[in-house]
Order: sequence, then structure tokens, then C-alpha cells
Amino acid sequence: MTLLELIVAIIMLSVILAIGVPAFTSVIQDSRVESESARLIANLNIARLEASSRARVITMARNSVVARDWSGGWGTYTDADAGGNTTRALGNTLLRDTEPAAAGVNITTSASGNTWISFQANGMQNEGGDTVVIAICDERGKQSGRDLMINRAGRVSINSPSKDCMP
Repeated sequence: MTLLELIVAIIMLSVILAIGVPAFTSVIQDSRVESESARLIANLNIARLEASSRARVITMARNSVVARDWSGGWGTYTDADAGGNTTRALGNTLLRDTEPAAAGVNITTSASGNTWISFQANGMQNEGGDTVVIAICDERGKQSGRDLMINRAGRVSINSPSKDCMP
């Protein structure tokens, strides 16, 4: 190889990397948002199934002390209070303790899902009939985020892109 061929090869490699790296970063960010959405949906469905199979209230509670912020993970437990939506107490069984969200991903709920999301023994969500909206977004904003909606029946649906990263 001549020096000229080596310089041309280095320039071509530089151009390919300059185009490819930003696109790859976007793919990684999309994957993180999608992964957190799937993880949360799975946990919601497990909580709903546990409520039906155990014939008792199951509550998911956020770990974060910041209002409406579920990015710090959550715990799922049996709730001795028939009304649900109570702090885990003695006599409640912890079913699952979930890790915080991936770095850079924010999970925020509407006011109806502020601290808890409970499912009644029949699998219906227990938030006063209000649809709970959970926004999963990153620093790119609502165009790259997703909204999960839990209706009164306890079913989860997805809107993409997010309407608002702070529902």
C-alpha cells in the first residue's frame, strides 16, 4: 500500500464513523425507552394477574420520594387494605422489588398514579376510575417517548410518541 491509499482509507473510515456513530446513539436510546416500557408493562400485567389469582389487592408503589417519579424503581406487594393504595405494612408480602430505570430514562405518572397503582381482586385498577398515564421518556423529549395508559379494567395500552413527558 502506498501512503496515498492509506490516507484515502483513513478519510473514508472517518466519514463512515462520523455518519454512523450518531445513528447508533439514537438506536441505543430508542432501545432503552422500549426496554423500560416493556419492563413496566410486564410488571403491571404480573401485578394484575397476581391480584386475580390471589383474590386480593396487589399494589405497586414507587421507590422515589419525588412526586410522580417512578424512575427509581418500584415494589409490588400484597395489600392488606381492601381499598388498596397504602404503604407496605407488616403483614403485606413483597412480591417483587424492581430496579431503577436505565440511565437517562424518566418514568413519570399522572396524578392518579402518583404513589401507588393498585389492582383489585378482580384485576381492575383501583385509582378511582381514572385512567393512569405513565410517560417513559429520555432527554430527547416527547417525540421519542411513550405513554402507557392503564384503563379502569386494568388493561395497558401504548401511545407513541408521548403526548407529554409529564402527564
